[in-house]
Amino acid sequence: MTANAACLTCGNPLDDAVSGRRYCSNACRQRAYRERSSARGDAPHDAALPAPLDTFVGRREELAALARLCSEHRLVSLVGPAGSGKTRLAVQHVTKRADQVWWTALASASDVVQEIYHAVGAHPLPNRSVRDAVIAEIDQHRRPLLVLDNCEHVLAEAADVVSEFLACCPRLRVLVTSREPLRLAGEQVFALGELELPPAGASVAEALRYDAVQLFSDRAVSVDRSFEVDPSNVADVVAVCRSLDGMPLAIELAARRITVLSPADVLARLGDRLALLTAGPRASDDRHRTLRAAIGWSYDLLSEDEQAACRRLAVLGVPFDLGVASAVCDVPDALELLTSLEQKSLLVVERSSGHTTFRQLESIRLYCRERAAEHGDVPVVADRVVDWVCSVVEPEISSFFPAPRVVLRLDRNIGLVELAAARTAETGDWQRHALTIVATAWTSTPRGPRGAPTELLHRALSQPMPPAYRSVLTVLAAMHHRVRGGWHVTRRFAQESVAIERAGASRPGTLARALEVLASAEAHTGNPELAWRLFDEAVELLRGSDDKLARGVLLNSYGWTLLQHGEPELAAPLVREALTLVRLEGAPHLLNPTLHTAGAIALARQSYPEAVDLFRESLEAGSEHPMDQFYELEGLALGLVGVGSDDERALSLLTAASMVRTRFDFRAEPYWQALLDEARSVCRTRITAGRLRAAESTGERMSLAQAVSYALTAPPVTEDDDGVISARERHVATLVAEGLTNRQIGQRLGISPHTVARHVTHARTKLGLRSRAQLAVWAGRHAP
Repeated sequence: MTANAACLTCGNPLDDAVSGRRYCSNACRQRAYRERSSARGDAPHDAALPAPLDTFVGRREELAALARLCSEHRLVSLVGPAGSGKTRLAVQHVTKRADQVWWTALASASDVVQEIYHAVGAHPLPNRSVRDAVIAEIDQHRRPLLVLDNCEHVLAEAADVVSEFLACCPRLRVLVTSREPLRLAGEQVFALGELELPPAGASVAEALRYDAVQLFSDRAVSVDRSFEVDPSNVADVVAVCRSLDGMPLAIELAARRITVLSPADVLARLGDRLALLTAGPRASDDRHRTLRAAIGWSYDLLSEDEQAACRRLAVLGVPFDLGVASAVCDVPDALELLTSLEQKSLLVVERSSGHTTFRQLESIRLYCRERAAEHGDVPVVADRVVDWVCSVVEPEISSFFPAPRVVLRLDRNIGLVELAAARTAETGDWQRHALTIVATAWTSTPRGPRGAPTELLHRALSQPMPPAYRSVLTVLAAMHHRVRGGWHVTRRFAQESVAIERAGASRPGTLARALEVLASAEAHTGNPELAWRLFDEAVELLRGSDDKLARGVLLNSYGWTLLQHGEPELAAPLVREALTLVRLEGAPHLLNPTLHTAGAIALARQSYPEAVDLFRESLEAGSEHPMDQFYELEGLALGLVGVGSDDERALSLLTAASMVRTRFDFRAEPYWQALLDEARSVCRTRITAGRLRAAESTGERMSLAQAVSYALTAPPVTEDDDGVISARERHVATLVAEGLTNRQIGQRLGISPHTVARHVTHARTKLGLRSRAQLAVWAGRHAP
């Protein structure tokens, strides 16, 4: 002990000889014990705990994980964005403890130590500080837990206090709830995110297994006892929960609107959710009565730079990476800004395929978007996005084809490309608008295949621009019309691009590209001899080039055109070389068409197993962009028909690909169309009528992504599986194959849609099938 150590009861100095003791005598120790007991009376150890009046829904896995973490570590920070349910989860956790718990509510506090002093029921000590009094009280308990709730606005003081208490009280454990961690040594951060969300299109039974839907239902029933999640509203309830990012506070506020709005009405109004979600319980603190207040609390605690970053990033409306954030925030490196916002639970970090992106929860984004409009940030950010897109595109327009890394970067930021195109059109900045349309033409999205819409291309070409930009746009327009079978329009645009390039005579890459497109057009408009000369000229231009990818793409196009004109043996060596070059460059989106041509050559040679393998490899290589893969589905189907192993699967794939062609007006070349027509004819002669319709129905209902998955999935069952499922399940499967919904099946059989869904699930499980589409195919094959 130090020389000035004193007895905690009477204040008399303690001699060094009594090291390790806090009292000068047994009498003082007993007196201190009686005072503590008297002060506490018969109150339970958790008397200060909040006592929620509503039920705790879900979070079972989070509760278990939090319990494990708190049992192994002395300091745990439960962090998450506004309205994620941090306090509620902490209450649920500590109510299961048998030891001493002190709950310290800091939401309205300005002095952390005083709040803790009152929470633990400490007593003043003569000549000692408030902190000493708290430490003395804590030390009287075997396994005490101190909870500091909502301490983001007093973070520095809280960190200082917690650090001292943990050092002085070896048995103490601390649980903190905050929107950012304390950043102390030994701190374990438990990040609380959204509630578990069901997939879009979930049935009632499936949706009610997810926490978000359970919470919506529970809170809706609490204000309207007649409410029920049923087949008529389940899609809207799921959409509401997903739109609200699974955030508990937002879901609860939305559910309270059920007294006057249907789930569909709530969903329709979520674009103005900050005005809609305002009906929190009266007993809630001010921050939790409206969604705007909950988010505003976090925003107001930010520095000016952090607030500006939040506003500007909100204008984007899409996930973004570090480079984009740096450009939008106009800083050399936004790493520290993004790190700070992520730690304050205002950004969500997502990692995929080695790439890190950031996004704001939609409610937070809408709040910050409002602030951006107030501060005049919206046009500033839009102009910075235009600058960023143009900086990515312009260095590539002199190449035969953009570098794969550039295409990948644009693919990942397609939302920014769309924003830049809209901004330049709005301001009449037609020169830079041309570059944004080039970027659009280079990208692919889950909504559609690679390429710019016709109207965007033609509008851009109607505006003044430098010849170099016009050349690139005209060749892209030619390629756009080529895949739609407009060969004469393709020829006209390609000729213009070639003329511009020959006049400039300084860009062999772009000239070779224009020659390649023009050559394919000449071949299909009755002048194959000119086509071969143009191809040869393009090959010669790239012969000494280091751009292996460009040579690979050119050789593949040459080979594909030769094949269509009856020259598979001339095409084969060109395509082999193209495959080698494209594989070396590691460009999956360009490996697809090359493998497709190789597979088509195998079909022409009647090497059907080889063709099947090549088309399967092509589908696997291009899985990142399934909307580009309808060609490969058709090729695989042709191979399957040639092998004769799975005509029904082949017909389903042909139908699914045909749906894509119809949707986007993609016309097959005459050579390829003849093969498709012949394959369909063969399927119709080899498949019985009932199974034929089931296979076509399966293809019609599948999305392209589902069709690709189905194509790559081995047949899941054998002919011996007939007796595995019950007669009722078999009957339901037959009706699924007819294309009926659960509701329609229920009406026909006199059972509820819930029961139908259960039969479908049981049948799929027993048969080892992964989807409803596969069940339909199985039923078609096993039709009596």
